[in-house]
Amino acid sequence: MIPLETIGFDILNEKDKRDFQKLFSEYSKKIQRRLKNIESIRIHLKEHNYKGEKSDKNKKFSIHVLVIYSGKIIEADAFDWDFRRALHKVFSKIEQAAEHSFHTSNQNRKNP
Repeated sequence: MIPLETIGFDILNEKDKRDFQKLFSEYSKKIQRRLKNIESIRIHLKEHNYKGEKSDKNKKFSIHVLVIYSGKIIEADAFDWDFRRALHKVFSKIEQAAEHSFHTSNQNRKNP
C-alpha cells in the first residue's frame, strides 16, 4: 500500500470521504502501474466558501497532489465545485504527468 498523507480532509462529510476512498483506490492502482517505487502521496484539500454562506452549493474544492517516487516528484492541482469531479481532474493530471515523464517521442528523430 502506498503511504498516503491527507491534509484538510477533516472538513469532508462521510459521503465525500467514502467517495475519496473509492476513487483513490482506483487511481492509485493506475498510478502504481506507471510509476514504480512510489515513496508517498500527499493530498492537500482546501474548501473555499463563497458569498458568506456555509451551504454545499457555495463550496469550491481545490486539491493539490504531490507524488514522490524514486527520488522524483510529480505535482498536480485541480479545483471544482463538485468534490468528485475535482478528484477525477487531479488524478487524471497525475496520470498524464506520469505518462509524460516516461514517454519518449520519435517525432524529432532523424531517419537513418
